[in-house]
Amino acid sequence: KYPSHGLSHGHFDKLTFGMYDKGNEIFTDYGSVRFIGIEQKYGGRYLPENKTYASQTIAHSTLVVDETSDFDGNEDVAEKYHAEKLFSSVNNPAAQVVAAADTNSYPGVGMQRTLYLVQLPNGRKLVVDLFHARAGSEHQYDLPFQYDGQVIHTSFKYHPNTGQQTPLGKKNGYQFLWKEAQADVADTLAQFTFLNHRTYYSISSLIRGNASIYFTRSGANDPNFNLRREPAYIIRQRGANQLFVNVVEIHGNFDPVGEFSTNATPSVEQVKVLADTDEGTVVQIMINGKELLVFQANKDFKTSGTHTIAGYSWTGPCLLTFDGKKL
Repeated sequence: KYPSHGLSHGHFDKLTFGMYDKGNEIFTDYGSVRFIGIEQKYGGRYLPENKTYASQTIAHSTLVVDETSDFDGNEDVAEKYHAEKLFSSVNNPAAQVVAAADTNSYPGVGMQRTLYLVQLPNGRKLVVDLFHARAGSEHQYDLPFQYDGQVIHTSFKYHPNTGQQTPLGKKNGYQFLWKEAQADVADTLAQFTFLNHRTYYSISSLIRGNASIYFTRSGANDPNFNLRREPAYIIRQRGANQLFVNVVEIHGNFDPVGEFSTNATPSVEQVKVLADTDEGTVVQIMINGKELLVFQANKDFKTSGTHTIAGYSWTGPCLLTFDGKKL
């Protein structure tokens, strides 16, 4: 079964990412803090944390700039704007794509996110996530993935806060996140695998330069236990123009009766940005020794448009090839 994916246009959560697979929610969106119809919980209504946490950008799987919520958390202003779809194609089951951009959420910061749902000939399923941030000055960028599952393995060493936990920040929703672990990484492919029901999921994150990775969980500064305890994987980098490249791989199976696993490790071996300009981006992903290439236009999205960047040429808003063949 194909996982579903999309880009939300709602206020406070523009360009967010969610995914379902086999009927299970894999990457989540917190939604609202409410107990509608459960009278024992504050009369069965929306709770105060609906404004203080759920309405903050960090509560959603999209980019956060300088630990602030988009539109400074002003809902009246946020409802006046929405992300703009750049292009999409769902006719090819081997390579489905949707791209959208936002230039209003943070002053001076333009954002563009493109999600590719890829079905490889060998049966492997991937989501390739390219998230651009472009600005005239340096910012702190946090990209969270709110996942549902159990931590299985990481390719990097992290420092767990097992003795005492502290909140990730002091405001804009960060005060509600326990910082469970932190890793400082540089110039590497950071891989994180978790298990949801009987299937393994891995995020392969290309880290160019220095970055911090946080494992967090909602529930800090929540004395009345109003928040669901949900985990997140957050990538933090500083810069002006930043490209986040993440490959989500769906793989393997755990048999709870036979108590054994198959294909429990990711097949993504390497990720490289071969070219990245205002005009277009080319990304190489090595999968079990075979090359997946993603060619993407960043300005001209006409189906007849031709692009030549760093010696690579293609026609249309995007092109994907695997092992030398067009998907």
